[in-house]
Amino acid sequence: MISSIKRAAIIAIVTAGLVAIATPAFFTHLLIPEKEAAPLVKREVVPVPEEARAVGWREEFDSAAGRGRTAVPKGWKAVGKPGTKPAVFSVRADNESSEHFLHVEADRATGNLMTRINDIDLKKTPVLRWRWRATTLPAGADGRLKAADDQVVAIYVGTGTSLNNKSISYRWDTETPRGAEGNASYGMGGVKVKWYTLRNKADAQGGQWLTEERNVAEDFNKAWGFYPEKIYLSVSSNSQYTRSSGAADLCWIEFVSLKNEAI
Repeated sequence: MISSIKRAAIIAIVTAGLVAIATPAFFTHLLIPEKEAAPLVKREVVPVPEEARAVGWREEFDSAAGRGRTAVPKGWKAVGKPGTKPAVFSVRADNESSEHFLHVEADRATGNLMTRINDIDLKKTPVLRWRWRATTLPAGADGRLKAADDQVVAIYVGTGTSLNNKSISYRWDTETPRGAEGNASYGMGGVKVKWYTLRNKADAQGGQWLTEERNVAEDFNKAWGFYPEKIYLSVSSNSQYTRSSGAADLCWIEFVSLKNEAI
């Protein structure tokens, strides 16, 4: 026999348990585990996406003045060298993608295609980016030798006049090693060039498109001691010294901001 006191104690314990089970807090505890304290995580700095970079100027070669082999981009002018066969520049369209590009070729020739860019701030958009490919290289060309100083294609950024001109040149050479650099002068010393070899014959196999990027503002300041305000952009092709031929294409070219710079 259970005494009345023990019976009362048992009833109290069972009743308390039933009340606890019946409360919402009990079910919440069963269904949702107790959340642990979240560890402190250092915020990661996310780089600015490529498409978010500020564009100061861009040429896509999607419009041309003239037709056929003389269809040069609007706003550009072909400049040759007196007494030398001129290089040929023309806007073309890819047969598969219909994408336009600038085609350059030189058959024992030399020439430049130039445009002036007066409304750009190189402090805000100091990076020059472009996409190019080489299909035929001037045989034996070497930018380190004056007698063989030909390039299938080179891009110049410069400032000044024909009597006092300074520029930076990014070259696609033939024999010159990648990473080579040097200085050249033309026009009785009035035209001065700091050149960099970015590509050579090892990069031309297969005719693949390649994208380049250079901080041209810093390259220019390092070479000439100042940042130019009014500039010209020039695309050249030369094969006169090696008496050979060359051909290349330029898909687009632009001035953009630095990669992680806020816009």
